Amino acid sequence: MRAKWVSMLVVTAAAGAACGVGRAIFVVDVESFIKGSGQDTIPYFVPPGSVSASNLPQRIRLPGAAASIVDSVTVVGTLDVRNQSGTGSIGLALYVAADSAGSYSGSALALNVPAKAVSGTGTVQDTIRGRLAPGADSLFRHDEVWFRLQATGTNSGATLMQGRAVLTSLQLTVVIDDKIF
Repeated sequence: MRAKWVSMLVVTAAAGAACGVGRAIFVVDVESFIKGSGQDTIPYFVPPGSVSASNLPQRIRLPGAAASIVDSVTVVGTLDVRNQSGTGSIGLALYVAADSAGSYSGSALALNVPAKAVSGTGTVQDTIRGRLAPGADSLFRHDEVWFRLQATGTNSGATLMQGRAVLTSLQLTVVIDDKIF
């Protein structure tokens, strides 16, 4: 993981120089922090009706921007919804907070990914794209941030809908204004 940070800081320094005075861009590969830990997969079991399931909060260490202004945080990623049975839809929500407990608060909701229809056995690939909610941007000034993924399912059939939502990539691009170097 240290190698990833070293390479990220080198890329960041180059990007900061390219962006001009007072601006830096950090690209945080969130998926690399959870890959192989089991936290990149959210199993779901949805009886007729609706239900939600989530992974545990995960900490991401950041270089920190202290008094700088976070201009924006954009999200790009991919998700595989691997349905095993049933018919309905699965959506995803990203929660971001300053601590692990805060990631369970409704106010920590930073991004909603619209639900995708699933049916029977098969994989539906989905794209995660958007900007974090305005209140979440300032969290990236600190040296760590906590995030949690939540899958929400709606079962339109009469049998159990089950499967796994698997995060295959997730990157946050943080644009910071102010001189931080």
